[in-house]
Amino acid sequence: MTESDTGKVRKGVETDYKEHLVEHLRELRNRIIYVMIVLFVATFLIYPFSGDILNFLWDKLLPENVTMSIYAPTDFIMTKIKLSIACAVGIAFPFLMYQLFRFMSRGLYKNEKRFFLKVVPVSYILFILGASIAYFIILPIFMDYIIYYSDMTAAPQVSLTETINSVIVLVLGLGFVFQIPLLTVIAVEMGIIEVETVKKYRIAVYLFIFSLAFLLTPDPTFLAQAIVGISLIILFEMGLLLVRLF
Repeated sequence: MTESDTGKVRKGVETDYKEHLVEHLRELRNRIIYVMIVLFVATFLIYPFSGDILNFLWDKLLPENVTMSIYAPTDFIMTKIKLSIACAVGIAFPFLMYQLFRFMSRGLYKNEKRFFLKVVPVSYILFILGASIAYFIILPIFMDYIIYYSDMTAAPQVSLTETINSVIVLVLGLGFVFQIPLLTVIAVEMGIIEVETVKKYRIAVYLFIFSLAFLLTPDPTFLAQAIVGISLIILFEMGLLLVRLF
Protein backbone atom coordinates (compact mmCIF):
# COMPACT_ATOMS: atom_id res chain seq x y z
CA MET A 1 0.00 0.00 0.00
CA THR A 2 1.17 3.52 -0.75
CA GLU A 3 0.14 6.91 0.53
CA SER A 4 -0.39 9.69 -1.99
CA ASP A 5 0.41 13.36 -1.47
CA THR A 6 -3.25 14.06 -0.73
CA GLY A 7 -3.16 11.70 2.24
CA LYS A 8 -5.28 8.98 0.64
CA VAL A 9 -4.05 5.42 1.05
CA ARG A 10 -4.08 3.49 -2.18
CA LYS A 11 -3.73 -0.22 -2.67
CA GLY A 12 -1.12 -1.49 -5.07
CA VAL A 13 -2.09 -2.45 -8.56
CA GLU A 14 -3.46 -5.99 -8.56
CA THR A 15 -1.42 -6.92 -11.61
CA ASP A 16 1.78 -5.39 -10.21
CA TYR A 17 4.90 -7.43 -10.76
CA LYS A 18 8.55 -6.62 -10.94
CA GLU A 19 9.80 -6.34 -14.45
CA HIS A 20 13.28 -5.65 -15.71
CA LEU A 21 13.88 -2.42 -17.63
CA VAL A 22 14.69 -4.49 -20.72
CA GLU A 23 11.15 -5.93 -20.63
CA HIS A 24 9.64 -2.43 -20.51
CA LEU A 25 11.80 -1.37 -23.45
CA ARG A 26 10.83 -4.51 -25.36
CA GLU A 27 7.14 -3.76 -24.72
CA LEU A 28 7.64 -0.18 -25.89
CA ARG A 29 9.45 -1.40 -29.01
CA ASN A 30 6.58 -3.78 -29.82
CA ARG A 31 3.99 -1.02 -29.45
CA ILE A 32 6.02 1.27 -31.71
CA ILE A 33 6.33 -1.53 -34.30
CA TYR A 34 2.52 -2.05 -34.24
CA VAL A 35 2.00 1.68 -34.78
CA MET A 36 4.55 1.83 -37.61
CA ILE A 37 2.95 -1.17 -39.36
CA VAL A 38 -0.51 0.40 -39.19
CA LEU A 39 0.82 3.75 -40.42
CA PHE A 40 2.70 2.05 -43.27
CA VAL A 41 -0.36 0.05 -44.38
CA ALA A 42 -2.63 3.11 -44.14
CA THR A 43 -0.13 5.23 -46.09
CA PHE A 44 0.17 2.51 -48.75
CA LEU A 45 -3.64 2.34 -49.14
CA ILE A 46 -4.09 6.13 -49.21
CA TYR A 47 -1.27 6.91 -51.66
CA PRO A 48 -3.20 5.92 -54.84
CA PHE A 49 -5.82 8.54 -53.88
CA SER A 50 -3.31 11.18 -52.78
CA GLY A 51 -3.44 12.95 -56.15
CA ASP A 52 -7.22 13.40 -55.86
CA ILE A 53 -6.84 14.60 -52.25
CA LEU A 54 -4.14 17.02 -53.36
CA ASN A 55 -6.32 18.50 -56.11
CA PHE A 56 -9.28 18.74 -53.75
CA LEU A 57 -7.26 20.65 -51.15
CA TRP A 58 -5.79 22.96 -53.75
CA ASP A 59 -9.20 23.79 -55.27
CA LYS A 60 -10.79 24.34 -51.86
CA LEU A 61 -8.07 26.44 -50.25
CA LEU A 62 -6.65 28.51 -53.12
CA PRO A 63 -8.21 30.86 -55.69
CA GLU A 64 -8.63 29.69 -59.28
CA ASN A 65 -5.94 32.02 -60.62
CA VAL A 66 -3.20 30.43 -58.49
CA THR A 67 -1.03 27.94 -60.37
CA MET A 68 0.30 24.79 -58.74
CA SER A 69 4.10 25.08 -59.03
CA ILE A 70 6.91 22.63 -58.33
CA TYR A 71 10.59 23.53 -58.19
CA ALA A 72 12.27 20.11 -58.14
CA PRO A 73 11.68 16.84 -60.06
CA THR A 74 10.71 14.95 -56.91
CA ASP A 75 8.47 17.65 -55.38
CA PHE A 76 5.19 16.20 -56.61
CA ILE A 77 5.90 12.62 -55.51
CA MET A 78 7.34 13.64 -52.13
CA THR A 79 4.35 15.90 -51.47
CA LYS A 80 1.96 13.03 -52.24
CA ILE A 81 3.89 10.78 -49.83
CA LYS A 82 3.81 13.44 -47.07
CA LEU A 83 0.10 13.96 -47.59
CA SER A 84 -0.53 10.21 -47.47
CA ILE A 85 1.40 9.91 -44.19
CA ALA A 86 -0.50 12.87 -42.70
CA CYS A 87 -3.84 11.31 -43.65
CA ALA A 88 -2.68 7.98 -42.20
CA VAL A 89 -1.81 9.68 -38.89
CA GLY A 90 -5.24 11.30 -38.75
CA ILE A 91 -7.07 8.05 -39.49
CA ALA A 92 -4.90 5.91 -37.19
CA PHE A 93 -4.93 8.39 -34.28
CA PRO A 94 -7.32 6.27 -32.11
CA PHE A 95 -5.04 3.27 -32.64
CA LEU A 96 -2.03 5.33 -31.53
CA MET A 97 -3.87 6.32 -28.35
CA TYR A 98 -4.94 2.72 -27.74
CA GLN A 99 -1.36 1.48 -28.05
CA LEU A 100 -0.27 4.13 -25.56
CA PHE A 101 -2.99 2.91 -23.19
CA ARG A 102 -1.88 -0.73 -23.60
CA PHE A 103 1.71 0.22 -22.82
CA MET A 104 0.69 2.11 -19.67
CA SER A 105 -2.01 -0.32 -18.54
CA ARG A 106 0.32 -2.61 -16.58
CA GLY A 107 0.99 0.12 -14.04
CA LEU A 108 -2.57 1.45 -13.77
CA TYR A 109 -5.25 0.83 -11.18
CA LYS A 110 -8.62 -0.51 -12.31
CA ASN A 111 -10.32 2.88 -12.05
CA GLU A 112 -7.45 4.44 -14.02
CA LYS A 113 -7.81 1.82 -16.75
CA ARG A 114 -11.53 2.62 -17.05
CA PHE A 115 -10.64 6.31 -17.20
CA PHE A 116 -8.10 5.82 -19.98
CA LEU A 117 -10.57 3.78 -22.02
CA LYS A 118 -12.86 6.82 -21.90
CA VAL A 119 -9.97 9.05 -22.92
CA VAL A 120 -9.35 7.34 -26.29
CA PRO A 121 -12.63 8.40 -28.01
CA VAL A 122 -12.60 11.84 -26.33
CA SER A 123 -9.04 12.37 -27.53
CA TYR A 124 -10.03 11.60 -31.13
CA ILE A 125 -13.00 13.98 -30.92
CA LEU A 126 -10.66 16.75 -29.75
CA PHE A 127 -8.21 15.87 -32.53
CA ILE A 128 -10.98 16.15 -35.15
CA LEU A 129 -12.17 19.41 -33.60
CA GLY A 130 -8.71 20.99 -33.75
CA ALA A 131 -8.07 19.73 -37.28
CA SER A 132 -11.49 21.01 -38.42
CA ILE A 133 -10.88 24.50 -37.02
CA ALA A 134 -7.55 24.56 -38.87
CA TYR A 135 -9.04 23.39 -42.17
CA PHE A 136 -12.37 25.22 -42.24
CA ILE A 137 -11.46 28.49 -40.50
CA ILE A 138 -7.73 29.21 -40.19
CA LEU A 139 -6.43 27.97 -43.55
CA PRO A 140 -9.04 29.82 -45.69
CA ILE A 141 -8.39 33.06 -43.78
CA PHE A 142 -4.63 32.64 -44.08
CA MET A 143 -4.63 31.68 -47.77
CA ASP A 144 -7.06 34.41 -48.81
CA TYR A 145 -5.09 37.08 -46.96
CA ILE A 146 -1.69 36.05 -48.34
CA ILE A 147 -2.89 35.59 -51.93
CA TYR A 148 -4.90 38.83 -51.86
CA TYR A 149 -1.95 40.99 -50.86
CA SER A 150 0.52 39.11 -53.06
CA ASP A 151 -1.75 39.52 -56.07
CA MET A 152 -1.55 43.30 -55.72
CA THR A 153 2.19 43.35 -56.48
CA ALA A 154 3.05 40.09 -58.27
CA ALA A 155 1.45 37.17 -60.08
CA PRO A 156 0.83 34.44 -57.49
CA GLN A 157 2.89 31.33 -58.24
CA VAL A 158 2.61 29.18 -55.14
CA SER A 159 4.89 26.25 -54.31
CA LEU A 160 2.96 22.99 -54.06
CA THR A 161 5.35 21.56 -51.47
CA GLU A 162 5.32 24.60 -49.17
CA THR A 163 1.55 24.95 -49.39
CA ILE A 164 0.82 21.34 -48.50
CA ASN A 165 3.46 21.46 -45.75
CA SER A 166 1.62 24.42 -44.24
CA VAL A 167 -1.69 22.56 -44.47
CA ILE A 168 -0.25 19.45 -42.80
CA VAL A 169 1.46 21.38 -40.00
CA LEU A 170 -1.64 23.43 -39.20
CA VAL A 171 -4.17 20.60 -39.39
CA LEU A 172 -2.14 17.99 -37.50
CA GLY A 173 -0.59 20.60 -35.22
CA LEU A 174 -3.94 21.92 -34.01
CA GLY A 175 -5.27 18.39 -33.74
CA PHE A 176 -2.46 17.58 -31.30
CA VAL A 177 -2.63 20.96 -29.52
CA PHE A 178 -6.30 20.34 -28.78
CA GLN A 179 -5.18 17.44 -26.58
CA ILE A 180 -4.00 19.97 -23.94
CA PRO A 181 -7.34 20.11 -22.07
CA LEU A 182 -7.47 16.33 -21.98
CA LEU A 183 -3.88 16.15 -20.75
CA THR A 184 -4.88 18.48 -17.93
CA VAL A 185 -7.70 16.12 -16.95
CA ILE A 186 -5.31 13.15 -17.09
CA ALA A 187 -2.72 14.94 -14.95
CA VAL A 188 -5.37 15.72 -12.32
CA GLU A 189 -6.83 12.20 -12.43
CA MET A 190 -3.37 10.63 -12.03
CA GLY A 191 -2.59 12.89 -9.08
CA ILE A 192 0.28 14.63 -10.87
CA ILE A 193 -1.30 18.03 -10.25
CA GLU A 194 -4.30 19.20 -8.23
CA VAL A 195 -7.29 21.11 -9.52
CA GLU A 196 -6.67 23.92 -7.04
CA THR A 197 -3.11 24.29 -8.31
CA VAL A 198 -4.32 24.58 -11.90
CA LYS A 199 -6.92 27.15 -10.89
CA LYS A 200 -4.29 29.12 -8.98
CA TYR A 201 -2.10 29.42 -12.08
CA ARG A 202 -5.01 29.85 -14.51
CA ILE A 203 -3.64 33.14 -15.92
CA ALA A 204 -0.26 31.51 -16.67
CA VAL A 205 -2.08 28.67 -18.45
CA TYR A 206 -4.05 31.17 -20.52
CA LEU A 207 -0.83 32.95 -21.53
CA PHE A 208 0.76 29.62 -22.49
CA ILE A 209 -2.29 28.70 -24.60
CA PHE A 210 -2.28 32.00 -26.47
CA SER A 211 1.49 31.76 -27.00
CA LEU A 212 0.98 28.32 -28.52
CA ALA A 213 -1.84 29.66 -30.70
CA PHE A 214 0.38 32.44 -32.03
CA LEU A 215 3.18 29.99 -32.83
CA LEU A 216 0.97 27.53 -34.70
CA THR A 217 -1.34 29.86 -36.62
CA PRO A 218 0.47 32.19 -39.04
CA ASP A 219 -2.39 34.64 -39.57
CA PRO A 220 -1.37 38.33 -39.98
CA THR A 221 -4.91 39.41 -39.04
CA PHE A 222 -4.60 37.67 -35.62
CA LEU A 223 -8.17 36.40 -36.06
CA ALA A 224 -7.08 32.78 -36.33
CA GLN A 225 -4.92 33.05 -33.20
CA ALA A 226 -7.88 34.48 -31.27
CA ILE A 227 -10.18 31.65 -32.46
CA VAL A 228 -7.67 28.95 -31.51
CA GLY A 229 -6.78 30.56 -28.17
CA ILE A 230 -10.39 31.09 -27.11
CA SER A 231 -11.35 27.55 -28.22
CA LEU A 232 -8.50 26.05 -26.17
CA ILE A 233 -9.40 28.10 -23.11
CA ILE A 234 -13.03 26.97 -23.32
CA LEU A 235 -11.89 23.35 -23.66
CA PHE A 236 -9.45 23.82 -20.78
CA GLU A 237 -12.23 25.10 -18.52
CA MET A 238 -14.51 22.28 -19.65
CA GLY A 239 -11.71 19.84 -18.81
CA LEU A 240 -11.57 21.13 -15.24
CA LEU A 241 -15.33 20.62 -14.95
CA LEU A 242 -15.10 17.12 -16.41
CA VAL A 243 -12.55 16.08 -13.78
CA ARG A 244 -15.43 15.53 -11.37
CA LEU A 245 -17.31 13.36 -13.84
CA PHE A 246 -14.31 11.09 -14.49
